[in-house]
Amino acid sequence: MWWDFDVAMLFMSFFVFGLITGWLVSFTVFGLVMAWLYRKAKFGQHRAYGMHLLYWHLPVNLGMKATPPSSIREFIG
Repeated sequence: MWWDFDVAMLFMSFFVFGLITGWLVSFTVFGLVMAWLYRKAKFGQHRAYGMHLLYWHLPVNLGMKATPPSSIREFIG
């Protein structure tokens, strides 16, 4: 089974959370299901689909003055 990095990290986050909480089997199965669903949603999209989702939906401010935040979609002037 060959996964992209973002799919593998999604699975590993649930796996590690299962290790920490003591629910390893449940969270491993849940992580596999979530990774499969994400991979299915990502099919046919750009390889960096996960990075694009993070850019558009997380409030990240990199401190660049020339680049407006991604949430501003209409400009005045």
